[in-house]
Amino acid sequence: MSSRPPDKAPDDTATPRAPSLIRRCALGIWLCGIALLGVVEFRRHALAGDGLEMSPVAWMWLAGSTVTGVVGIVLLLRELRRNRQP
Repeated sequence: MSSRPPDKAPDDTATPRAPSLIRRCALGIWLCGIALLGVVEFRRHALAGDGLEMSPVAWMWLAGSTVTGVVGIVLLLRELRRNRQP
């Protein structure tokens, strides 16, 4: 019989590795990728008409892509700054 309680896991002597940089920055990278797809959609909607006027849908794609890209970049910079500090 073991002396440890049944709900406790056995003690592992190996310490877990710290998550990699790509794993810590995954959400920021993902948001930047979504923003890039939004920019592609903005361009598609902006160039769809015959004239030089852009539709409201194109402006919404641009606004959404800008906000998503800024949030992604902020998350990336925050994680990279946290990574530099000892």
